[in-house]
Amino acid sequence: MKKLLLALMVLACAATIASATDGVAIQWQTLWTLYDHTASDLTGSEDYLLDSYSLTWQLIYSPDAVVGAPDLSNSANGWVSGNDVVWATRTLPQSVGGANVTASDGTEWTNYLAWDSVGSVQYNNPAWTTAGYIYQRAYEGTPAAGSWYFDTTPEALVINPVTWQDSYLDAAGGSTAGVQPDQQITAAPIPEPATMGLLGLGALVMAIRRRRS
Repeated sequence: MKKLLLALMVLACAATIASATDGVAIQWQTLWTLYDHTASDLTGSEDYLLDSYSLTWQLIYSPDAVVGAPDLSNSANGWVSGNDVVWATRTLPQSVGGANVTASDGTEWTNYLAWDSVGSVQYNNPAWTTAGYIYQRAYEGTPAAGSWYFDTTPEALVINPVTWQDSYLDAAGGSTAGVQPDQQITAAPIPEPATMGLLGLGALVMAIRRRRS
């Protein structure tokens, strides 16, 4: 009986250790900076995004490393499309006079998006054990038709053993001085006047037919 109890205790300890080594813990941050979409020089300009815009910054999970385009009709779930899932969002107000800003999650950042006195750790869930990919998306201001955004390249999750996984908004390794929004959310097409006229004529014809019948 004692041997059975001892065996059960060993199995329980092994299961606890195994579960503790699974999961994912991500530290998402910037290495350099994020400039606004109009900046012409990313090596020494002062066109930091937060100097002219607020920022909506997302950490997004993708099961297949395919980055879906923003979907403005899916605002409740973070404007993502396809199989993507927003894991975390932080919004930062526009900087005033180059002052540091406090994000919605309490982290503090400079106007060129280097974290300040409060660290950049945002997503830590050791219970998450599903393999997949993560990427970051940064919007100038609140996502809307015509606004600009930037996507990082998806990177594979490190889920076993659990470890801090640095995920940068801009390229790691010192190969760049920063990035800028390079994609624009397209607005829904507006019908041309001639198209609107045809639609109106069709509606008029249908109304006359109904009255005759």
